[in-house]
Amino acid sequence: MRRLPMMLAAAGLFGIGYLTGLSQAGNSKALIAATQPPQQSGIAALSDDTLVTYKKAFRSTNDLSDILRAESLYAPATEGLNYFALSVGGIDVVRDLEEGRGVDPETFAALYADRAVPEISQNIDRDESGRVRYKGTVVRLYSRDQLKEMFRHRDQLEVRARRASD
Repeated sequence: MRRLPMMLAAAGLFGIGYLTGLSQAGNSKALIAATQPPQQSGIAALSDDTLVTYKKAFRSTNDLSDILRAESLYAPATEGLNYFALSVGGIDVVRDLEEGRGVDPETFAALYADRAVPEISQNIDRDESGRVRYKGTVVRLYSRDQLKEMFRHRDQLEVRARRASD
């Protein structure tokens, strides 16, 4: 006898859920909207003010790149600007690759994304596990201690730059 009320309650809950679903069936716009990505993303979503500021930052970073290259403090191994290397005062990534010492995070990612400059890419291949190799040596990320030191150096550069502009 106790099972009958439980079964009726379960059937009632099921029925309520079924009817609720039916009432929303005609409202497929909500379902479609929930499964599609937002209309604007990436560059299209940036405001004009943001793009103007980006342009200024790009020009300044490009100038910094030229200065650090002239001072032999910056030798990238990948296409485009290496913002990490520039932010720490320059890195000779080519030397680091030649010596098998590891690379900075941005270079590491760019090498895996096939963005090496031609002089470097001719010596890049992958091992059986898909790891990127330079002249047969697996390319690794800098050690944790080395990365910590680079971030400390960047912090010091920021402090010096603030003082210089005051």
